[in-house]
Amino acid sequence: MKSYGKYWFLVMLLLFMSCADNLLVTSQIASPMLALAASLTASLVGWAWLVKSIQKDRNQISACLRNPELLRTELKRKNFFGNLLAEAIQKIEESDTELVSTTQVKTMLKARLNSLAKKETLMESVLNHLPTGVLVFDAQHALEYSNQAATPFLIPEADRNLDTSDSSLALSKALRNEVVIPEIAGLLKKTIERKDATSSRRCEFALTGLDFDSHFRAIATNLFDENQALLGTVIVVENIGEENNEKERHAEFVSSVAHELKTPMAGIKAYVEMLLDGDCEPDEAEELYGFINEQIDRLTRLVNSMLNLARIESGVVEIKRHDCELNDILKSASDVISPNATEKDITFTAELSELYLPVYVDKDMLGQAIINLLSNAVKYTPHGHEVRLRSRMEDNTAVIEVRDTGMGIPENSLPHIFDRFYRVPENNRSAAGTGLGLALVHFIVTNVHNGSISVQSVVNEGTCFTVTIPLGHKDHKKKKALASPVTV
Repeated sequence: MKSYGKYWFLVMLLLFMSCADNLLVTSQIASPMLALAASLTASLVGWAWLVKSIQKDRNQISACLRNPELLRTELKRKNFFGNLLAEAIQKIEESDTELVSTTQVKTMLKARLNSLAKKETLMESVLNHLPTGVLVFDAQHALEYSNQAATPFLIPEADRNLDTSDSSLALSKALRNEVVIPEIAGLLKKTIERKDATSSRRCEFALTGLDFDSHFRAIATNLFDENQALLGTVIVVENIGEENNEKERHAEFVSSVAHELKTPMAGIKAYVEMLLDGDCEPDEAEELYGFINEQIDRLTRLVNSMLNLARIESGVVEIKRHDCELNDILKSASDVISPNATEKDITFTAELSELYLPVYVDKDMLGQAIINLLSNAVKYTPHGHEVRLRSRMEDNTAVIEVRDTGMGIPENSLPHIFDRFYRVPENNRSAAGTGLGLALVHFIVTNVHNGSISVQSVVNEGTCFTVTIPLGHKDHKKKKALASPVTV
């Protein structure tokens, strides 16, 4: 029987009982009261059966909802609410499917958003750590992004002009509102106005601030999509102050080299011309040959010094740093200089610390730097005076002192003493030199060994060069124990 058949049976039964009741009353087979009682009893029984049947169907539906494993086809065929339940379950399943699909899409979108957010954070972090300023403008020329290095090129918000009444400046919000400095704004304007001619333009400008003073190079590039529609403009600003300084130093170096080479070559040419003329006596000719030989030696020293400095600075000479004991290097340098000091009747004293001074250095380079300092001390110290070499430990550094009692250096020459080709004018006649020795020492100490060098001097009293080198071995396992402090 279908789910609704039993209810039709109840209706037919009630109709039959009503007809039977009328027939009994009409035929006088039963009294009206008896017929009414029979009809009422049949109706009550039918309605009780109907309520019980509906209650049973409701219980089945509840059981099915609690236990989805029940056969829904049986409910649909025998239960009064089966069709409604089946349709509701179908709708719920369809909704569940759509919900699952929506949840999956939502999860995928969330994952992509997280990935994009991480990439954006990474890119922003990279841009903020660049030493180059980056400014990005949109298609309407409003500033969209600037990294930390671009801060000096932005005008503080409090100082910006927000007047937009001038329609002639409608080309760019960055220009109209004075968001960026005039140099950047001018470059942006030219790049936008001439975008059909070229997609990139550049300019150089100087910028002076409270804590900086340098030159910059800005390159502006228009950005287009695949349809050649303008997306925006990016401006990259690079600090070229050091580059300009290097160019100036290079120009000065070339000029100094030319000057240093020109002087002895001019002398050699003059002496050779005198010899070629044949007007010189044998004694004079011999003297001229001696002058020529001295000038050639000067040129040789100059070329060798320039080559040594250039090789070290350019990295051609390989730097070989090892764990060493500093006093060993100083003793070797002392052995090289001692004969020169003895020859000039100069008292040379090496007062080396009794402590073990561990250093991580290029033994040959540092030794050459100490030899240069000692050689200068002996060279510019008169006969009978004194030169001292000292070493000591000071905090986490090893300190080396080269002190003499020579002619000293004037105060106005001290700031230039480590410049290339610089020679103290008052001491030029005392000894020959190229003016590159101290420049080489400064480079070896500061650039190669991360140390420092300073000078103190008083004219006619003497000079003291102080070199500071970081203490410590690279391989700590081989590091020797430091001896107990000893007064030197």
